[in-house]
Amino acid sequence: MNTPFMATHPGEMIKDELLERKMTQKELAEKSGIKTSVLCEIINGKRAISVKVAQALEKALDIPIEIWLNMQTQYKLDLANIARRNEPSQTVQLNIPVRDRHLLKELARKFGWVCMM
Repeated sequence: MNTPFMATHPGEMIKDELLERKMTQKELAEKSGIKTSVLCEIINGKRAISVKVAQALEKALDIPIEIWLNMQTQYKLDLANIARRNEPSQTVQLNIPVRDRHLLKELARKFGWVCMM
């Protein structure tokens, strides 16, 4: 599984669509029936896209509801995976009796272990 460096909120797609269509947020709000304040919060990544908003966006922009909901779900998954990736690793101390110190050093180098002899 590839974890992105940062999660992309679906509001970014709305922003891109507005630019491409040369449409203002106010025009989209009027066309979709979404409150301007709600639309602004979504575009700025401060609010999630609900089913109701996704339906309104589908109607106004002709982009299927599934795309909006899948983008919102992917955003949440990416945030969770990024948080998990950024958790500090646990350190485990093991004492492994090894006769061949060169082999132990090679294993440590290959797997990123810290070897204290």
